[in-house]
This record gives sequence, C-alpha cells and structure tokens, in this order.
Amino acid sequence: MSAMKFTYRSGQRPLDGFTLKRGVGQGAFGEVYFAVSDGGKEVALKLLRGSTDAELRGVGHCINLKHPNLVHLFDLRTDGRGERWVVMEYVFGESLAHVINKHPTGLPAAVVREWFAALCRGVAYLHNQGVVHRDLKPGNIFIEHGQVKIGDYGLSRRISGSERDELSRGVGTPYYMAPEIKNGNYTASIDIYACGVILYEMITGLRPFNGETPYEVLIKHIT
Repeated sequence: MSAMKFTYRSGQRPLDGFTLKRGVGQGAFGEVYFAVSDGGKEVALKLLRGSTDAELRGVGHCINLKHPNLVHLFDLRTDGRGERWVVMEYVFGESLAHVINKHPTGLPAAVVREWFAALCRGVAYLHNQGVVHRDLKPGNIFIEHGQVKIGDYGLSRRISGSERDELSRGVGTPYYMAPEIKNGNYTASIDIYACGVILYEMITGLRPFNGETPYEVLIKHIT
C-alpha cells in the first residue's frame, strides 16, 4: 500500500486555533487530519477540496446536529487561503467495513441487532432533520467502544451525469446504490435501501450483488 501524500505535516497550523498531528484519510472531498485545538480538544479536521456551494450549504445544515449515532460536526471554517475546513468529532474506533472484514461469515446475531438498530436511529434522525445521507456504506460507519457513529453525512455528492459515465467505465462503488438513483431520485428511500444492503452484509459477511465491474453491480441492483 503506497503512503498517502498529505498537503500538511504534523505540527502545522493551516487553520487558526488548531495544530495538526497527522493525516488520517483522503477521499473525493479532500483530506482528513487528526488535530488538537489550542484548548486541548482532539478533533478531526476535514479539508474540503472542490466542494460546490450546494455541498457547503449541506454541511452548514448539518453543523450542530446532535445524536449519539452521528459523528458530530462542530463548525465549518475558512482558513487564510480561502480553503474550507469542517471541524468535527474525532472517532477513536474502526469502520464497520473493517469489522466485517474480520468476520467473513458474518457478525454475531446479537451484535447485528444492536448495531443495526443504532444505525437506523441515526439515519432516522438525519431524515427527520431533512438530510439524506446518499452515501451510506460500512466504510462511513464507525464503531467506537461498541457505539455506532455515522460519518460523512452532509457532504455526499449526488451522482452527476459524468459520474454515471464513470460507473459504466468501471469507477465508483455501486454496492449500496438503490435502483432509483438511475432516475436522479435522491429521497430518503435510497438510504433505507443502503441500510438493507448493509444489514445483509453484516449478517452474511457478503454483499448481495457483486460483479467484475462497478457497472455490472449497478445493473444487478437495477434489475
């Protein structure tokens, strides 16, 4: 596995009030760092790259949503270079994807019941606040001391035409995509579908649909 290249190093302070400790993740949105505030609070800082105004409004809408099953977003800040950062709770745990990988034949039934109920409570809270996650998958769900926390909400991108083309070329992760996404339908139902796929995967250790290419997987979901 090649080392990820991060823009900033440990000890740097690109965002006033916080000292970066280490880079912890990268994705379509930009980079995530583990950092400590000047007051000693440990947080995650997500540097947003290439986010649209609509996405920034989406994040803004999610600031200060409070639920025990959500990774808490504290603030959306702009640094001296005009780059946007989300200040959020740092989760000391592992992703559900990681846990499933360690249990190839599925998780114990009691654990599945408990974690799935917690996942549903978090998703229901988001929906009650008018937020559709749009990218629920085990890699966005974290387990901290047995507590389920949903991350990466408020930032999820709609699938634009160009991304649809990318899927047909074999890019992307359509394992959790509801059939109605092909019609540009982004209502709460797509999160419910994704939860069903995640439940199947927690119970069996397998995804319901696999294929040689992402496009093949997408077609199976649609048909």
